[in-house]
Amino acid sequence: MGWVTLSLRKMALKQRVSNLEYRLVQISQQQQTLANQSSYAQRYMGMMQNQSMMQLNVDRQNYLKDARNNFSNNGSDYQSQLDLQTALDDINLNYQFEQMNMESVFQAQEDSMLKEINSQQQQLELEQEQIQTQLAAAQAELESLDSAITNDIKNGAIKLTS
Repeated sequence: MGWVTLSLRKMALKQRVSNLEYRLVQISQQQQTLANQSSYAQRYMGMMQNQSMMQLNVDRQNYLKDARNNFSNNGSDYQSQLDLQTALDDINLNYQFEQMNMESVFQAQEDSMLKEINSQQQQLELEQEQIQTQLAAAQAELESLDSAITNDIKNGAIKLTS
């Protein structure tokens, strides 16, 4: 009669093992989703940064052209050339400042995004380790139940002697 109780426990353990294995598959899928999200987000951020930098460069070129046009109309004496060079230097300096600001903003956004993804990844890895430990324990108990059931059946069998 002990083998019936052991068999019921074995069925419960098999269900537990199955549930744990299923959760490991889910975690694996979530990790893959996070990896994909990270990759897509990094590409998107790179594309947005490139577009912003291109627009910044276009604006710079327009400012340079406008400055040259404004100062070329004022004459070509030494003071006009000096004023033009000062204006061009200011435009280039402002461009470099805006470029550094933009790079800093995009880097901060990317760092924030990656920090969140890494945090989620670490949580999944921790849960995965815990489940693997539980799974190993359940599988070990399942194996011991198999031998216990076999022994119980052997010990409970009717022995015929001649």
